[in-house]
Amino acid sequence: MLFHFGDTLAEIDTEATRNYYLTHDAVNACACLGCQNFRQWTKICPPEITEQFQAFGIDDLNVITEIIPFGARLQEYERNHGMLYGGFYHVIGKITKPGENADLKISEHFSAFLPEYTATSRKGFPKPVLQIEICTYVPWVIAASMENYIK
Repeated sequence: MLFHFGDTLAEIDTEATRNYYLTHDAVNACACLGCQNFRQWTKICPPEITEQFQAFGIDDLNVITEIIPFGARLQEYERNHGMLYGGFYHVIGKITKPGENADLKISEHFSAFLPEYTATSRKGFPKPVLQIEICTYVPWVIAASMENYIK
């Protein structure tokens, strides 16, 4: 299936990607509070985000290869309704038409983009591998204190 990320065109084998994640234990298991918060948030995130990733062949946002909780100053957290996260997912696919812009704004606080590189994917992940990076603001939704992340 073809997807536009800005003026960049990517072909993603959504069924092969979906089948990979259905048959491999791929949930990111980092135990830090920031990652736990992201995993809990994925259960209640806006439907346009889950629907877009389902279109890519990713039915569970917790199969993220890497989560990076950046934290935030309190004013930034309040302004953006969450703290900044980065990370990336792998899908089976390739860029078919490079462009100047490879960004896809999914919601007010959630964007995805295709970098020019691909970080190491999971062992045995089918090729060709396409990396979808995210930049998002996520509210603190777990019961644990966010004091180490929000200053």
